[in-house]
Amino acid sequence: ISGWLAEIEQDPVHEVWGPLGNQTEDVRAKAAKFYGAQLDETVLIENTTTGMNMIAEGIAHSLKPGDEILTTNHEHPGGMICWEYLAKHRGVKIVQIPMPAPAKDKDQIVELVKKHLTKKTKVCSFSHVETITGIQMPLAEISKLTRPRNILLVCDGAQAPGMLKIDVKALGVDTYASSSHKWLMASKGSGLLYIRKEVQDRILPIALSTGYGSYTAGSGTRNVAQLLGHGVSMDIHNAIGREAIEKRCKALNAYLRKRFGEVDGLKPLTSNDPELTTGIASFGLKKGKMSEIYERLHKEHHIVVKAVPKAEYNAFRFSTHIYNTEQQIDTTAEVLAGILKG
Repeated sequence: ISGWLAEIEQDPVHEVWGPLGNQTEDVRAKAAKFYGAQLDETVLIENTTTGMNMIAEGIAHSLKPGDEILTTNHEHPGGMICWEYLAKHRGVKIVQIPMPAPAKDKDQIVELVKKHLTKKTKVCSFSHVETITGIQMPLAEISKLTRPRNILLVCDGAQAPGMLKIDVKALGVDTYASSSHKWLMASKGSGLLYIRKEVQDRILPIALSTGYGSYTAGSGTRNVAQLLGHGVSMDIHNAIGREAIEKRCKALNAYLRKRFGEVDGLKPLTSNDPELTTGIASFGLKKGKMSEIYERLHKEHHIVVKAVPKAEYNAFRFSTHIYNTEQQIDTTAEVLAGILKG
């Protein structure tokens, strides 16, 4: 990226609107294929939050006070702020499904969704991989509930691309917003947005009013070097093999759940159902403060984990990507066991 940036800044008018800038459309085509979408359904964006905001803005005109947005209590904050904004300024009602932790199986989740659908439900907004326990939502099954009812199925894909092989058509979602700086390991400010062709006339954000291209009058000038780097990150994943990456992430996480399940003082929040598991698992503390142990892991042992963003769970979230190892998992389990033993 730094090399492209240097090249662009030596002659920005020529490069941004010429040879290098033109290559960003190749990146968009690559992204469409990466997600199993069509080119005219694919937008290069900055991150998941930007994409979710665009969707909410784009449907605001059709929502009335009292219309319901069905979601869960385990959502990524960046995927919720858009609905909270519409609740405040448009009078829509947010309905949150209380999610089990751990979930039993996908049928339990589908039944919970079905139970909370009403005649006022206009949007179902769910994470593909939810941020609290790391399970993947059964979106394909949920879409069989939403599409016949003409309910938009909006997906927050912040934690999935680069860990799971994504096929938006198989998932049955109407929209899919994601951040590529996470599991896809692209630079910060890289993301993708999918809007299914059949619902594009219902979703009308300002930024897409002049098209879905990498540069439009609605998008304004873009960071060309960053967009090109985004394309390289997809090349790397394709070269390794997305099926192989998903298999490795899941296998490492299965090993992590086994090892951490042997640690006294930890309680699992993540399902072991193979249809729900991913490369993320969360464990709560039976005693002690998560914040104190979090600091000890980082400062004393250089182990980086994520605090679950719900204080009532008093929990950590552990992610296993392809460059992690079983030895790192063993070390973390041993360190945690020692800390919790006191």
